[in-house]
Amino acid sequence: MKLSASSKLSHQSRLLKASGLAALLFSNLVLAESYQSFSAINYSHNEYSLKEPEYNYYSKGDRNQLALYSQYFFEEQQSLGPLNEFDYINTSSNVFSSVNYSQGEYFSSYNDYSSEADSSNSSIGFGGEWVVSNFILGASYSYNYYKSKVDYSERSYDDSNSDISLSIGYLFSDNFMIKAGYIDDVNGSGDDSFSYSASYNLPLEGTDYIGLSYSVDDDFDIHQASTKYFFGFAEESYLVLGGSYIYDNSDSRFSEDYWSVNARYYYNEKTSISVTYDEGDYYSINTSYFIDNNYSVQLGYNSVANDKEEHDSDGYYLSVTAQF
Repeated sequence: MKLSASSKLSHQSRLLKASGLAALLFSNLVLAESYQSFSAINYSHNEYSLKEPEYNYYSKGDRNQLALYSQYFFEEQQSLGPLNEFDYINTSSNVFSSVNYSQGEYFSSYNDYSSEADSSNSSIGFGGEWVVSNFILGASYSYNYYKSKVDYSERSYDDSNSDISLSIGYLFSDNFMIKAGYIDDVNGSGDDSFSYSASYNLPLEGTDYIGLSYSVDDDFDIHQASTKYFFGFAEESYLVLGGSYIYDNSDSRFSEDYWSVNARYYYNEKTSISVTYDEGDYYSINTSYFIDNNYSVQLGYNSVANDKEEHDSDGYYLSVTAQF
């Protein structure tokens, strides 16, 4: 039996719709990459100078730092389009480790007295989080060793400390989590501390969301609130807007409120540029590019130019990441 012209057109239309839907689904599958391991190596260099004419004080210095970090998730983490953007709240068990080394040289003068110093710091850390029946159990350990040498005394100083942190939380849903944390200063050189936090994710259309977080110390003196707005627009373009505010009501002589804002623009899922700025006139600019779906390179520059305090600082960093 032969099909009529109208039947042929209807049949072709259905085929075109089906093929279009298949192509759309296929393209989404391509964009939604999944990863379980994340590793990074980072090098940074910073220089600063500080003048306080009122006290006839001047200091300057520079510091180099090399850091390695690795994290493994027991479940696949699905990207939200950009290859380095994932869910606001993590709901998967994971383990992590880090190694850091930094070295710096400093000069300071006060009236007719001046001194030079060299210092270095090494640290290692490891830990993890386990999600069991919506409960989140976390633990980590860090060890820090630092030493310095001051020229005028020809003496060297070295010391070390260790911290153990524990946390417990609960996932009311994939979009709402509360957590309590405890840090134990093993060496007893500082005070042990507790903290409490909550995070909420408001899902929007598609992968868009607004994330909100709040934390407070055990004395309810230091409050921190932060937010992150992630959304896509145009074709393969995304924008991230964020900010944080710290309200410090402690009795410390250094207590001070603090705010910062940031933004990141993704030209596509592999290329982005971001900026940050805070109330201390600190700003940074960095760019990130994925060579392929697994390896990326980040370059950044940061600076402070505070005329009020005559404080200048400049730095840059280079980071290479691998995710599989």
